Amino acid sequence: MESADQLDADISDLHDRIAILKAQRANLTSVLLSQPHLATRLGSNAEAKRIVDQQLRRNLENTYRACAGVTAYKVKDPDPYAVHNGDILGISIEVPVNGAFVDTYHVLLTVKQHEDFGRLRIHKHTIPTCIPLQQLASKWLPQGANEGDSVKDTEQNLVKFGRTLRRELVSWHMRLQALQDLRTEAKLPDADADVEDDTAGLVSGGKVLNAFVSDDSSEAEDDDGEVPVHILDIEADAAVRSVTITWSDGRTAGLVVTKDGRVEKAICRARGGARDGTSGTKAIGSLGGLLRRLSS
Repeated sequence: MESADQLDADISDLHDRIAILKAQRANLTSVLLSQPHLATRLGSNAEAKRIVDQQLRRNLENTYRACAGVTAYKVKDPDPYAVHNGDILGISIEVPVNGAFVDTYHVLLTVKQHEDFGRLRIHKHTIPTCIPLQQLASKWLPQGANEGDSVKDTEQNLVKFGRTLRRELVSWHMRLQALQDLRTEAKLPDADADVEDDTAGLVSGGKVLNAFVSDDSSEAEDDDGEVPVHILDIEADAAVRSVTITWSDGRTAGLVVTKDGRVEKAICRARGGARDGTSGTKAIGSLGGLLRRLSS
């Protein structure tokens, strides 16, 4: 007779197989329903035609999302005292990374009336604070010129605003992904890991969890050759434009990163604080491969 643990394992395997089979069925269903002229072949079956039309709309939406990345939609503000009868124009921005959409951001715009014409202005948004949203709005959605000039002289360009904002978001996510790849290469835990995991002990799985290492202890370890030099932490600001790397032997590196994820400037210092020009020169380049360049 099988034990309870073995039964639990068998049940878990069955659940995994069911999930895989459901995913395969959904994929095959999408492929079948996407066949050209399928609606004509099905004849007058109303239910079948409805399912096919639903799949075609989904295909069109996915194609538009993959090719455009920025879509506009209309919503209604339920506030009875909302300006412009509560009409709101929404902008949805899709951010793809490594062939998948990682997040969707929204900007809601209202119309501020100026005599016989209106000006779009930001009402609400879900854009991270590290993205220069207000700067982009001032450039592409200006509300008006100085008091001595006419408001009509300032032109708004919603299309360029959406495209520029999407570029900012995509480049930010690419820098975040590059930073995470660096942490993975350095065998560091995820930045979003729970703090409770770090309180279990000073060393776990061969990784130093406590960054407070004295100079004396690190020198002793280097002299004995028991513990190899490793990276203690890789930190960055919210925009991933400034990155700091700390090694267990006291070395540090401060990096300035461009929007496209390249190290533009680097200041590397040895254990005593002296500047290491050689490592600083090696650090210049893409964030990807940074650790390999520094270790060469």
